[in-house]
Amino acid sequence: MVNWRSRSIRALVLVAAVIAGAVTTPVHAQGQEEIPEIPNAELLFTEGVAAFERGEYKTAFERFQLVSEYELNRKTTAALLMGSKALVRLGRYQEAIDRLDVLLDQYPATTYREQAESLIERARSRLQGGARTRDTLRIGIALPMESAQASLAQALFNGIRLAVDEHNGLRRRYVRPPGLQSAADTFEVYDTASTPGDSLAAADDETTTAVPTDTLRVDSLWVVTEQGARPDWVAKMYFRRMGAKPQTARAAVDSLVRLDDVDVILGPIGSRAAGPAGKRAEEAGVLLVAPVATGESVSKGRDYVFQANPTISARGRVMARVAKNGLLIDRAGVIYESGNSYSARMAEGFEAEARRRGLEVPLTIPLQDPRDWSRLPALIKEDSLRIERKSGAAKTDSAVVDSLLARAEAFYLPVSGRGAAGKIQGVLTGIQQVLPGTRALGNAEWHDLPFTKAASDMQATYTNGFHVQTSRPAVQRFVRRYRLLTGTTPDELSADGRR
Repeated sequence: MVNWRSRSIRALVLVAAVIAGAVTTPVHAQGQEEIPEIPNAELLFTEGVAAFERGEYKTAFERFQLVSEYELNRKTTAALLMGSKALVRLGRYQEAIDRLDVLLDQYPATTYREQAESLIERARSRLQGGARTRDTLRIGIALPMESAQASLAQALFNGIRLAVDEHNGLRRRYVRPPGLQSAADTFEVYDTASTPGDSLAAADDETTTAVPTDTLRVDSLWVVTEQGARPDWVAKMYFRRMGAKPQTARAAVDSLVRLDDVDVILGPIGSRAAGPAGKRAEEAGVLLVAPVATGESVSKGRDYVFQANPTISARGRVMARVAKNGLLIDRAGVIYESGNSYSARMAEGFEAEARRRGLEVPLTIPLQDPRDWSRLPALIKEDSLRIERKSGAAKTDSAVVDSLLARAEAFYLPVSGRGAAGKIQGVLTGIQQVLPGTRALGNAEWHDLPFTKAASDMQATYTNGFHVQTSRPAVQRFVRRYRLLTGTTPDELSADGRR
């Protein structure tokens, strides 16, 4: 049997977290300088980690056990923890608990205390609930169901569902009903999914699993779901409904962790809910992936919480890397809207990455009013621009401004908020008037603008967190599968769920 856990992101994250913790010697009651480094123990520990990553948990445990038999050394506590993790993978929960008790009793000041206590909680939970088979990946899903976000949650859930059922070997195909012309379109079988009911509400607080057969009608065609190949390990989904308040996200995650013993959690959608949800997942040592959240605080300082969507400041950093490494720009100015937090954070991220990459930023212009995007030539002529310096923002002599403007090969223009298209059109027109030939660097709001000629004339380049390459066969298959499942075409959130 193939051990699915060696394939899961969670296993890699857990090992990476332990390895990171093993680099710094755990704190013992003795002085840190007194803890010896034993070469053979170091080698055995490295072999154990490699075996763990391959899913060879029995071999991994044996290596960690050998490390523990040496006198106190730099890998003693890490080996006790990793050996316990291997025992949990093997279903030997009581042995894991006993081993962790030794770790906490003998080394009460260990830096692994939080991880050990979390693992003890999980092992005890599995003992009480009965050991489940090791060939199941339990996926927790926490999404809102209030009217404002119900459609977004459903789209995301559909994408997750397609990915799960594709792995589980289910396929869906069209069947011509009697009387349909033989000259109709050719029908092909695509991997897809089926669950008890197509509504999230139907799966609330229940195990959402694939069923081997299901039939529904789409327009004049029948769609049949069938069981195809049977994988070595299966994925099951467990859903929790969230309310409008962020606190309900924490409660949903807590329920998934305690009652369903999930291995990974997907959701919630927004940053406000993802924050408390991520905090509870971090406490439990369960991997959580926030698919849409853009707030930096969601995953900052956390080992088990990840964001699939780039944070706002990360978007600025990406553009700086593209400017320096991709476009070979050496000097780029920044113009942003100071009263718009998204615009300001993207500008801040751009400048921080620019400093790190050696990309010179000769001037940064904070616009005081949203209308200033289209008034750039007038502001320059009236000497009304405020230029940011290390000492703060202040008005600058017109000759100095002209010189700084001329030095910039490009300008980063992170436009956001209401009327973004109008702001972009206004600033492009203004820059063409005062700085013809200067390249414009933009963000996601620049995508699919109606005035592409003006952007092309300025050689505008922008980053976008979501781009569908419709020419790729894999994308075309996903679109067809999604239509088979829902009768509609996928959007950004459903694609995020598929990822």
